[in-house]
Amino acid sequence: MRVAVPPSAARRAPRAFLAAIASLAALTSMAGCAAPRVARSIDGQIIEGRFIAAQAYALYAIGAEAEARGDLATALEAYELAEDGDPDSADIWTRIGSVRCRLGRGEAAGAAFERARAIEPDYEPAYREQARCDLSAGRLEAALGRIDRAISLDPDRDDGALLRAEILRRLGRTGDARLALRALVVRRPWSTEAWRALHAAAVEAGDRAVAEQAARRLRELAAPGAPVPGRRVSSGGHLAEVDEALVLGQLRRARRLARDADLTPGEVAVRAAALGRLGEAREQAELVSAADPASASALVALAVAADLSGDLDALTRACDALDLSTAAGGPTVAPSRLARLLFAELLFRRVGRDAALTWLGPPPPALGAPDTLSQEVERRVRRELVGAP
Repeated sequence: MRVAVPPSAARRAPRAFLAAIASLAALTSMAGCAAPRVARSIDGQIIEGRFIAAQAYALYAIGAEAEARGDLATALEAYELAEDGDPDSADIWTRIGSVRCRLGRGEAAGAAFERARAIEPDYEPAYREQARCDLSAGRLEAALGRIDRAISLDPDRDDGALLRAEILRRLGRTGDARLALRALVVRRPWSTEAWRALHAAAVEAGDRAVAEQAARRLRELAAPGAPVPGRRVSSGGHLAEVDEALVLGQLRRARRLARDADLTPGEVAVRAAALGRLGEAREQAELVSAADPASASALVALAVAADLSGDLDALTRACDALDLSTAAGGPTVAPSRLARLLFAELLFRRVGRDAALTWLGPPPPALGAPDTLSQEVERRVRRELVGAP
C-alpha cells in the first residue's frame, strides 16, 4: 500500500541515489515480477500497493506512522481497517483505544481496551494505555489500579513506572511519587526521563537536595560521549531502549518503544540492520515497504539485510523498488543518514569505493543530540572508505 507523501515533506532523491541504484542493479540480473495491486481509502485518499497476506500489519504500520506524526484521525482509520483484517489482535485494539481516547471518545476507547483484554487477558499495554486514558480523564483511582496491574505484568518498563509516579503525584501522594522515582533512577541510572521526572517532583516538593542531585545527573547525561551503564548499545533516551530490544530480538517491543522515541517504523528496520539483526531488519522492512513504498530507509534496510544474508533475489527486488520509488522524479521519503551510511557500505562491497563515496556525499549538519549508533556506523564507514580514524 502506498501512502501519499505531503508536498512539504517530499523531495527528489539526489542524482547519486539513482546512479548508485543503477550501478548495483547492473550486478543483479534477475528482474522483479509485477505483483497484484490493492487499493484502500484512508482519510479520503486512495492508498494503492501490492497485495500482501499480512495486509493488517501493513495498515498497522500506516497507523503507527500517522500516530507518530500526530495525525490521529488517519491513525484511527488505519488501525480500524487493520482490525477488519485481524480482529483478534490485542495490540491493534489497544492502539485503537489509545487513539480514541486522545480524540476524546472515552466510551469507545474503553470498549476497545476491554476487547484487547478479552483477547489477551495479561496484555500489559492494554492496562498501561487505559491507565493513561483514565489519567487524562481525571479517573485517578482507576488509573492507579490499572497501572499497578500493568507493572505487575511487565515490571521492567520505564514508561509504566513513570506513569505510576505521575498518577501518584496527581493523587496528592507526592512522597510516594518521589520514592517511586528514586527507585527508578537506581534501577535505570541512564534514563533522562526518570531523572527529569524526579527533578520536577523534587522541585514541586521543595526538596532542594534531591532537585540538585537530579539536575547534576541530567547535566552528566547530556554531556557529549556520556557513558550509558549496563548497555551494550547506547544512543540516549528511548533510542537506547529501542536498540536494546532489537539486540535481544524483541521486535514487537522495539516497535512499541519506537513510538516513544518518535522513530518511524522505517527507521526501526534501519537500526536493526545497523545492529546486525538481519531477521528483525528484514521482517520490519518488508512490513514498512509494503505499507509505504515511498520509505527509502525501509528499502535500504531490506537491501542491506538481503545482501548480508546472501539473498541475491531479495537484494535485487529491494534495489528495483528503490529505483522505481525515485523514477521519473516521483516523490520519495529520502533515506535517513544512518540508512545512507549502510547503503554506502553495501555499494562498497558490491560495486566499489567510488560508487560508495559518490552516494554518501558530505556529512550533513548535526541536528539534535548525537546518536551513538549512527556515530559508530559513520566512523566505521569512513574508515572503510577513506581510511579515516
